[in-house]
Amino acid sequence: MDISRIIEYNRWWDTGQIRRDLCPEYERSMLNSLISSLPSRYVSVLRGPRRTGKSTILYQSIRHLLSSGVDPEKILFFSFDAESGDIQELIDEYRDSVLASPIDSKDRIYIFLDEVQKCRGWSEQVKRNYDLYPNIKFVLNGSVSFNLGMESSESLAGRAREFVLMPMSFREYLELRGERLPDEGSPLKRYLMARERLQPRFTHYLSTGGFPEIASEEDLSTIREYVMSGIVRRVVYGDLFGDNRIGDPESMMSLLRAISEKPGMLLNYDRLGSDIGRDRRTVSSYISRLEYGMVIRTLGNLTGSALTSSRKNRKAYPVSTALTFAFRIGTMGDEELGRIYETALVNHMDASFFWRRSRGEVDIITGEKGEYATEVKLGGNGPFHFGRYSRYREIRRALVITKNISGSGSDDGISYEMVPAWAFCAGGDRSEGS
Repeated sequence: MDISRIIEYNRWWDTGQIRRDLCPEYERSMLNSLISSLPSRYVSVLRGPRRTGKSTILYQSIRHLLSSGVDPEKILFFSFDAESGDIQELIDEYRDSVLASPIDSKDRIYIFLDEVQKCRGWSEQVKRNYDLYPNIKFVLNGSVSFNLGMESSESLAGRAREFVLMPMSFREYLELRGERLPDEGSPLKRYLMARERLQPRFTHYLSTGGFPEIASEEDLSTIREYVMSGIVRRVVYGDLFGDNRIGDPESMMSLLRAISEKPGMLLNYDRLGSDIGRDRRTVSSYISRLEYGMVIRTLGNLTGSALTSSRKNRKAYPVSTALTFAFRIGTMGDEELGRIYETALVNHMDASFFWRRSRGEVDIITGEKGEYATEVKLGGNGPFHFGRYSRYREIRRALVITKNISGSGSDDGISYEMVPAWAFCAGGDRSEGS
């Protein structure tokens, strides 16, 4: 590998500092977790959807190391996003041209690899150097789900710790926009006092979907083009169908459009297959690949006494509300807006389950034992099904997320709280005394 290519990514070897345009001042909460992992031996793996700021967090981690007095030449960064290359060749060239001495003769060396999944055979090469050189700290990132069938599963078993960076929460968005916020954990009434400042921001947050680079963008056509070009097309045509992978990217794009335009849809593989001209096995495969590409997430219908779900009747949501705004052009009615709010709450709560039976449904089930039940009702009106769900599992807390209504109520003997979505997502999920 040509050393000049490597030097372009590592200007701090000369200047001792990172370019400001690569390293913004605002720091997402994930940064502290990644920095805390730097002294450890294990491989730190940061994964998440495209354009969520993973590369930025790597650069901010390097800034932390430099400010802590680490020798700049002991920090190596390389991105495989737009560059072909081989990890072993990279390390060998770095050893010969920069360190000018054996790897194991140094104390601590930090190697940051961006979009590492694009390097063929990356996990075996990382494993080999991890095992050979205990003084190397690897920090990797990628825009796909490493735990869904990638080659890393066996190679890095027991050697890696994973960090997941999703689009910004509404609270992070507000912090980035410079809004004053109540302390986290403050009672809901503190957030309601700031309604005039915070609520109008929520609509814009939903349209930009928590992507940092467009958090201040007001032009909807610019936002849409950013999402379609910088995220959707790069994932479908690049990450999932690049390198001559078998399949039809246009059919997958149609499937992603269907999910984004109607988030929360029950996945009927036969019907979807008819819509996009593919059989149910192909639809199932494409759903898995879209999850692998981290552009959608699926929720299972909670069954049994343990936290398990049926493979049937799964729901699908985009990982960001911005995808719905990008695909669906025009005025949205109450039903469409309700689906967007539901998507925002599913992603905010990192939900994996819902509950559905013939005579009732609860939108979101969370908690280690499924003890937290949440329904999204913009107008605050029922019907609710907390009572029915409580016959299957004990409920510790029932929530109704609304557009702008707060209060409380009861459904079939189960008390629930009503919290506006904007306040809940900003951190106001506690009533006074709860």
